[in-house]
Amino acid sequence: MPANVILGVSCFHGDSAAALIVDGRLVAAAEEERFSRLKHTAAFPTLAIAYCLKAAGLTARDVQVLALPGAGGNLAAKVGAAVRHPVMAARSLMAAKPPKPLDDALAQCGLGHAIVQRFEHHLAHMASVRPLGGDDMLLVTIDGLGDFVSASYGASAGHGCVIKERITFPNSLGFFYTALTHHLGFLRFGEEFKVMGLSSFGKPRYLDALRQVIRTGDGFNFTLDPAYFPVAAKGVPFSVKDDVPHVAPFHDAQRLGALLGVPARAPADPLTQAHRDLAQSLQRRFEEVADHLLAAARKASPAAELGLAGGCAHNSVWVGTVAARREFRQVHVAPASNDSGLAVGAAVLAFGGKVGCAGGHWALLGPDEHYTGSAAGGEAQGTGTGAQRTGAAAGASGGAEHGFAARRVPDDQALQAWMAEEIAAGKILGLFRGRMEFGPRALGSRSILCDPRGEDMRDRLNARVKHREAFRPFAAAVLAEAQDDWFEGSAFSPSMEAVFNVKQARRREIPAVTHADGTCRLQSVVAANQPFLHGLLTAFAARTGVPMLINTSFNDSEPIVCTPQEALDCFARTEMDHIVIGDTVYSRGAVLAKAR
Repeated sequence: MPANVILGVSCFHGDSAAALIVDGRLVAAAEEERFSRLKHTAAFPTLAIAYCLKAAGLTARDVQVLALPGAGGNLAAKVGAAVRHPVMAARSLMAAKPPKPLDDALAQCGLGHAIVQRFEHHLAHMASVRPLGGDDMLLVTIDGLGDFVSASYGASAGHGCVIKERITFPNSLGFFYTALTHHLGFLRFGEEFKVMGLSSFGKPRYLDALRQVIRTGDGFNFTLDPAYFPVAAKGVPFSVKDDVPHVAPFHDAQRLGALLGVPARAPADPLTQAHRDLAQSLQRRFEEVADHLLAAARKASPAAELGLAGGCAHNSVWVGTVAARREFRQVHVAPASNDSGLAVGAAVLAFGGKVGCAGGHWALLGPDEHYTGSAAGGEAQGTGTGAQRTGAAAGASGGAEHGFAARRVPDDQALQAWMAEEIAAGKILGLFRGRMEFGPRALGSRSILCDPRGEDMRDRLNARVKHREAFRPFAAAVLAEAQDDWFEGSAFSPSMEAVFNVKQARRREIPAVTHADGTCRLQSVVAANQPFLHGLLTAFAARTGVPMLINTSFNDSEPIVCTPQEALDCFARTEMDHIVIGDTVYSRGAVLAKAR
């Protein structure tokens, strides 16, 4: 029986998740959306908890400590804001009430006996990245808001961390980015990444105007102009409906539109060059303010390494510029920097010692390809720890139902060689193998892979497979040992967390992953913790001379697929050519080429 079992849980505010530490090892972590199929769900992560326990061969009764983010701290700042803005305070209290009492949720999961420990939101963000680095690390967190704080910096302390300074409500760099995202017509929760992709097509024509609405000062601070962002007086209209989070526009669209000369865009309106330029201006101003915070933090607390977390740390364009400057020996980004990562951070803080990671990759902690659990709460089978392997059989039956031809290729080298040949011939393949990713990036376990050399491949993927906006870019999975030959100033990026410039001489060779501004978001792949993907990239490089593949998430306007049946269903409604589930290849009734 394990001596120390800690379950971390993040819920009720979007991106609900669970994470499990057993005797100092992070053995499982997953977002609830992967099981419930509700994107960014705010529900209590009942299904994710069930998976984590199953993966470790434990039951709810084995959990000793339940670690939660949200300690209710920073009272002085809250009281001051409430006195100045009582209407906002009343609305915030109503919005903060969880849709389902925590005690009821714990009782239903059999966790009512566990000792509950709570930790400050931003401290949990810090702790989620802390185990990735060494003992001399500056920690910076930036997000929308949590426990009344929108940004903080601190430092490593033993195996934990300590916060040294905070920025509190109503000033929030996350709010700034979200408000402009809404102004650009992207209204769904979590669509900021679309604006980041759109920005590569624009010029910073509105940068000076945006410098008027968010201003930096001396030290670790900045201010939002309340005339354009009246969140202090009116609050932020956050709500949860049917377990899905929503944030309604909260900026003064008329005033901001008059300043910029760009009125608020409706979601159905066409995207114009003005919108592209505003996206680029927003991205540039975000980077300026984030760099200001980082410089102030480093001046006050110098360190050899940098750890980044909080939702804004998923701004990979900014992260790439930080890493490329080489101011730090290493830049670490929590694989789930958004609020799902709070489950890991809270569990790390509750453990209080050095934490290792099963498999060695902090973003590969979900179910393996044999998981057959369902959103209806079915018994999970084969969760990555040697449980009964039933996923292949389930996949085979689902493949027959769809009329797909199926062929097992049990030799990895032969499978990799066949996949490399098909991809080099212009085929689009789905790969469903190994443990599912924790966090928003697909990293080769639940991925769609294809050739980065094709001029039309980005358009084919967006239109025929992903069914999304044509401007959306794609990232590359790259052999880590070869990335310096293709990218300027690149750094190790195992969770696809940074964008770098493609070398000028190489851009014509990989047009499908080179953005309009000459950059590419990349994933550094090493054999030690991703042997199959590394072998596939090696086989493709041997065939083509290009050590990378387009890597995008295995989904179609939905959460990343979690079960073999979901993978087959996604295959059926898209125009992929083949998918690989474990060691089985599925194709649309065609005779597969013989694997060599």
